[in-house]
Amino acid sequence: MKNLFIVITDFNGYTQTRRCLEALAASQYRTFTVLVVDHGTNDTTRIGLAKDFPDVIRLEGSSELWWTGATNLGIRAAIERGADYVMLLNDDCYVAPDTVGYLVQSTEAYPEAIIAPVQRDWQSGQITSISPSTCFLLGFSTITGPKKLSAKMLTQDVIPVKLIVGGRGALVPVAVFNKIGLFDEKRLPHYGADHDFYLRARKQQISLNVAPHVVVDIDSHSTSQASNPARLSIFGFMHSLTSTRSHRNLRDVITLFKFHYPVSWLCQLGVALYFVRYFLVYLFNRARYVVW
Repeated sequence: MKNLFIVITDFNGYTQTRRCLEALAASQYRTFTVLVVDHGTNDTTRIGLAKDFPDVIRLEGSSELWWTGATNLGIRAAIERGADYVMLLNDDCYVAPDTVGYLVQSTEAYPEAIIAPVQRDWQSGQITSISPSTCFLLGFSTITGPKKLSAKMLTQDVIPVKLIVGGRGALVPVAVFNKIGLFDEKRLPHYGADHDFYLRARKQQISLNVAPHVVVDIDSHSTSQASNPARLSIFGFMHSLTSTRSHRNLRDVITLFKFHYPVSWLCQLGVALYFVRYFLVYLFNRARYVVW
């Protein structure tokens, strides 16, 4: 029996973490250990876990940790405890009852692969991500790809993909961490570290896959502040370019393009295309929002 550890990070977000853990408690497959990295600034998560989920292992982290550092803390703890596989699960992600078991079963056929579920919006039930990709050359760090499962997809146990988005139920063999290292918490403390990790894995011939028959629901209300540009004032837009809480912040985008642009000395071109498009999308959507 392979040892599966599920790593969840929590920063003052116990309401979501509780939902995430309740979904895991309803899982048909229960042979796993849950580690919650609590790096918040209050005691709500500590008290809640002790009361509601006494079997969950709470790891205390510094409040100065962002997603990447907190995730790495959990991964290291899982490896120290003998993990063979680590599932990365954001606290705003709720697995379906059959998801964990299906992913674990899939590792029998694909023991060295990273396998993730299909992503679905928690409120609408609409699929948001199946097989995303990138085109850094033209300034696209993420291309969402199809949002409907085709008949061909459903004939396969897993679908090879070029990218996996975020820590949303991805099952990662510990052998992968041993081969390529953990997430880059020094240069990508919050956003971009997931992309960088999966792209590094691909470069090392590690297969990325999505299991089309199982899902994880994403509660998107607390995602990046730049996810809905129409609602941003001009000051909010400018803030999205500098805030670590924004996936559009200049530092992380530049770092990601520097690492993965196909022509390294032209990476500034990709960054320029990325931000010109973001600005134009902001102007268009903001104008519609204000007028309507």
